[in-house]
Amino acid sequence: MASLCFRTSVVFAIVAAGLALWMTANHDYRPLHAEVVLFVLGWASFMAYGLYYRTIAAAAAGLAKLHYVIALVGVIVEAIGIIGTEWGNPFFDPFRIIGALIVAIGFVLFAIIVFATRETAARS
Repeated sequence: MASLCFRTSVVFAIVAAGLALWMTANHDYRPLHAEVVLFVLGWASFMAYGLYYRTIAAAAAGLAKLHYVIALVGVIVEAIGIIGTEWGNPFFDPFRIIGALIVAIGFVLFAIIVFATRETAARS
């Protein structure tokens, strides 16, 4: 699970960096908020999830796969919604809202995983 989170994190970082380069080259910063979502919720969050799942191996079982899917879908839907609304298309407003709700559910699920996991052996 940790390796999957790390790989997803790297993909989000590459996509966000590509979007940043596109914005700079075109002097069009409308997708800036989507780029921030991809970096913070994509790269940083998935890196943190991976580090947690690698450090606390017991947490990588059970709800971790569900958490991964929910967090992934949330980031993608929210980023698509942000890009669409920033380009002035109100059709994408529900994507932005639903994506944010899915991301929030993912954070709550991760909190449940963190608080429910008991580490049996102390790490040195």
